[in-house]
Amino acid sequence: MTGLMAAVAALQETLVREHVQAPGLFREISRMEELLADTYRDRVPYELLQNSDDAGSTSVVVEDLGQGRFRWSNDGRPLDAADVEALCRSANSTKSRGGDSIGYRGIGFKSLAAIASRIEVRSADVRFAFDRTAAAALLGDPDEKAVPLIRIPTEVHTDAPADGVAFTVMCRPDATGAPGVLDPLSVLFLRNVTRIRTSTATARQDILIERDTSRVVLRLGEDEAAFGLLRHGVATVAVPLDARALAMTGVRGRLACFLPLQDEVGLPVIISGDILTDPSRTHAVTADESTRRVLADAARAIAERLRSPGDPAFERLWQLVLDGEDLRSVMVSTTASAGKLLVTSLREEMTARRPSFAHSPLPLEPQDVAVIFPGGAPSALYEPRSQAAARTLKAVLGLRSIDFAAALAETDPTMLSDALRSRLSEYFKELARTHGRKLTEAESRLVHKTASQEETPAVPDPAEGICVTKAAPRSDGSLASVLKRWRVAELAAKEYLNQLGWTLRDVSGQNVGYDLEGTDPQGKPVRIEVKKVDRPDARFAMTNNEMSLMLMEPGGYLLAIVVGDGRHAQLMLLDPSRDDLPKERVCRRWDWEFTDWSRFAETIGSA
Repeated sequence: MTGLMAAVAALQETLVREHVQAPGLFREISRMEELLADTYRDRVPYELLQNSDDAGSTSVVVEDLGQGRFRWSNDGRPLDAADVEALCRSANSTKSRGGDSIGYRGIGFKSLAAIASRIEVRSADVRFAFDRTAAAALLGDPDEKAVPLIRIPTEVHTDAPADGVAFTVMCRPDATGAPGVLDPLSVLFLRNVTRIRTSTATARQDILIERDTSRVVLRLGEDEAAFGLLRHGVATVAVPLDARALAMTGVRGRLACFLPLQDEVGLPVIISGDILTDPSRTHAVTADESTRRVLADAARAIAERLRSPGDPAFERLWQLVLDGEDLRSVMVSTTASAGKLLVTSLREEMTARRPSFAHSPLPLEPQDVAVIFPGGAPSALYEPRSQAAARTLKAVLGLRSIDFAAALAETDPTMLSDALRSRLSEYFKELARTHGRKLTEAESRLVHKTASQEETPAVPDPAEGICVTKAAPRSDGSLASVLKRWRVAELAAKEYLNQLGWTLRDVSGQNVGYDLEGTDPQGKPVRIEVKKVDRPDARFAMTNNEMSLMLMEPGGYLLAIVVGDGRHAQLMLLDPSRDDLPKERVCRRWDWEFTDWSRFAETIGSA
């Protein structure tokens, strides 16, 4: 008899004697298992994944064996005598909170009681089972309901030596079979697992994880999602670096106790740390000091990057914050939610040490940002599309505002873009008109010079000596030519699609909830809403009116998305009614925002 085999047999004898001494305890443990069935049913695969990672596993395989059975196996260290005893005894674990282990309550394996009627365990050179019927026979107790499932190891046998651990589970009649698709975020903060395979009779899911100290890449089939990692104190912050990662994160982000919880943090990032959770391990206890410390450290990590133009995460974080939730709605929450605690801490950090750049009431071109803020500034903060969000962040994060009068005195106006000089001219004229303020000499020069430049002289015809109006450029049929000719995305999309055999008319001025209507090349009626974005991973929104029309006309309502300008422009068609298309409801205007949409759209034309 091997050492582990002897240890399991001895543990069985000890537990049988304990039942003789305290049968009531066993009945109480059986009732506790029923409580697990109510609270842990959806957490089982994540608890097992956590245990596999803590065992040093690099690979996890989940196989649907059919007939309500599945096998969970990993290649981590085999069980020893202390591990087996921890499996058997409720709320007992060989792990401690913090350190190198994710779990610490000893609940992970016991969560199987929520779905299992029988569990077979194989590790090292031993196999045994947890089975109520076999345990009741061993105890001489005819009432199986008074016997816990996971307490006494039965059917203990030697086996051929094997790596890791494997659990073969027979599910209860009221439970589903093998775990379905795992939430990819569950692997984001693991330490060891690099491959997870889930297979059924009809499908297989592979998740591959590449990680280093500053980055995690999740590969899901042909797709991948990349996250940057920020650390401060006891907190780790995962920053989505691409559209797939952002769609997984959500506009309000997620809180994780290494494994994802159901709490949102108000920002499109994922924050993980050693957090106290409720008994179901789905929500954080925000009143607990450990939770507040993680959120405060996360706020410090984010604030430090938001103030540091040279940091790799600088531009991406500003872009995410500007495109995210209206943070005022998070701060006015009446409860001490995780989001409110994080945003409040972030505001304190940003106001305690303000960044070297400032908010601008006027949009700035990239060349203007470089001139006005030579030390660096986030270009996204000054884009025209970000003006409303920038004003919100100014209030929430306590950003300073640019004093354009002082900036003009220190800057050569000729280094500024024509667009900004024009905006500044109107800005200074408005100040003089509404506040009765006399313009400085530098402001007056800018206003008069801009006014003279904006006077458009007539174009003389050299043959006739008269003034003529230049004709619009001829179109060569390409998307770039159409965009240049029409400028307006709705009209450009209409002309380009009509060139391809569609029959569309512009109804954008009728306020019907879409821009174009007509038929596609096959004569099928169609309604099209046109959107314009700068890049395929940019977010765009649909109003409730547009969404309701889409739901009433599934398949007959399309989005035509014009991506970019000039020779790199693309026109893509998207069916917004697809169930697998990521979208989130955002409270700024109660719009629906589409995130990782370009994977689902069909490219119709490009420049």
